[in-house]
Amino acid sequence: MIDTEERLFRTPQEALVFAFNYSMQQQGRPLADRLASPAARTGKGLSGNDGAGQAGMIRRELEQLSATDRAVLIARYAPRSMPCACGRACCSHHMPNPEYAAAITELTRLAQSLFSGRLSNYQLRRALVEKALGVKVTIKAIADKCEVAEKTADAHWRTIRDWIGGQPKKKAKKEAKRARVAAGSAAADISEDVDGDGGEMRTAIDGIESAARKRADDLLSGLPFIRS
Repeated sequence: MIDTEERLFRTPQEALVFAFNYSMQQQGRPLADRLASPAARTGKGLSGNDGAGQAGMIRRELEQLSATDRAVLIARYAPRSMPCACGRACCSHHMPNPEYAAAITELTRLAQSLFSGRLSNYQLRRALVEKALGVKVTIKAIADKCEVAEKTADAHWRTIRDWIGGQPKKKAKKEAKRARVAAGSAAADISEDVDGDGGEMRTAIDGIESAARKRADDLLSGLPFIRS
């Protein structure tokens, strides 16, 4: 195994990508070949038994998280498809990753509560959840595919985007600093903007993704091969 002082992953996020992709990278290779692979550095962890051990240690830590946290992390870091070598005429050499699909399904189910009392199209919610977690697609394309008005899709998008990605708090006014200046022969009180930014400030509220990442960071930073 690796030296416990060696840090193979620069960040917990890099370790998550490795763990969720490791099994995908092993698809289609004979078991004997996988086990015999040398434990050489690849820049993204180890291979063979050491690589399997690393991925297993990372995933074991994630078991301490809630099902929602794990679903968010899988949807963000796991591959959407996996290699396929079935040899059929229709084979495109890849197939949906069931772990990713299950995570998106769970998040789509949870997102339904955001629209309590309103009609909510399942396919629309699913497409918007995927968009919020990295799928490159426009709101117009989603609206056309789900056969809904673009205005409706956009309203749903804002709700799901804020739920997953977070949102700013309402702007709060800072107290103005009182200063005295000469005004002719008298003195006058004026208010001045301390920071010169209009006296406004924002504090972000975590979405479920950033909250899950913080909890995962806390867990994974304790592993010897991940930099904290």
